[in-house]
Amino acid sequence: MNAILVITGSELISGFRQDVLIMPFSARLKSRGIALNEVRVISDSAPALCSVLIDLLGKADLIIVTGGLGLTPDDTTPAAIVLLKEALGARVRSEGHINNPVGSAQGIDLLIEGTRIVFLPGVPKEALPMFTQIIEEFRSSLPETLNIAVFGLREVEVVERLGDLADQCSFLPKDMEVTVVSPSSNADQIRKILGRYVLEGEDLISTVCHLLADAKLTVASAESCTGGLVGHYLTQIPGSSRYFLGSVVSYSNEMKTRILGVSEETLSRFGAVSEDVVRSMLSGVLDLTGADVGIATTGVAGPDGGSEEKPVGTVWIAVGNKNNSVARKFLFPFDRSGNIMLSAKVALFMLRTYIHDQNLHRVAHSR
Repeated sequence: MNAILVITGSELISGFRQDVLIMPFSARLKSRGIALNEVRVISDSAPALCSVLIDLLGKADLIIVTGGLGLTPDDTTPAAIVLLKEALGARVRSEGHINNPVGSAQGIDLLIEGTRIVFLPGVPKEALPMFTQIIEEFRSSLPETLNIAVFGLREVEVVERLGDLADQCSFLPKDMEVTVVSPSSNADQIRKILGRYVLEGEDLISTVCHLLADAKLTVASAESCTGGLVGHYLTQIPGSSRYFLGSVVSYSNEMKTRILGVSEETLSRFGAVSEDVVRSMLSGVLDLTGADVGIATTGVAGPDGGSEEKPVGTVWIAVGNKNNSVARKFLFPFDRSGNIMLSAKVALFMLRTYIHDQNLHRVAHSR
């Protein structure tokens, strides 16, 4: 079985907006054994869409059209379907509507002889769940798949480690994480190969948050270079107050000293971006909040502020409790926003590893 994706949107052609649907659509199709043979991007024009669809008839079993479906003036799909029916007459058969679970614009489902054409909105948060419904229809005839979340390996490294298994998988990189879409029959083998980099949840944030909640552990963070992003991530799951006590964002040395208790001597001797300071920040936030475990970050996010000894991207991260902690130095190669994101996510990954390695958990108590 094969498919073709038609994306409508003048703003894509003009460069005002970047497409974000090709990769997830392709991965979901591949996971069901459906080959995506072609992608066409066209302007918002009903005649153009009609012409493209007529040209593609017979070239694919499934044609997915995104964009041009909704309530805005450039929604060209209904007009294109009228033109299609005028050109092809009774050959165009309606298969009903496609439910939109998160929006108002329902999808349109047509069958033209042997080709099924589905029309979806161009908004990703609507198009992706609607497309998932369509793909699920092929469940009975195609292999079951699982999504395996991975952190700590780049997509190319995941592919290299999986070897021949990679040919049966699809890969969805997003925000420095990778989701491997794999046939269920290969899932155990993939988890074994990728080892500690495989996450328990659907992504890193949900994995760490649910781990803290299940282990009944409280956590706090002391952040310099991450500017509160660790705390933001830790509050993405409903009920985060069960485990997250708070965060101290201490960019200045004065705040590190006054609030976290980092000594001026330590700062003067080793500098703010150092193992001694990050360990002191961790100890300080644990003393301040009484949390069971904590995270501390300090570094040079860039683009300025680096030196020969501590270039841009140098980051120290510490995790642990009052009795035992782990600190590691990193050199991240991205721009400021990339370095900040990766610092925060590596900190979460280090905390996950620490909790597993120490086998930490405790019975809930009153605070």
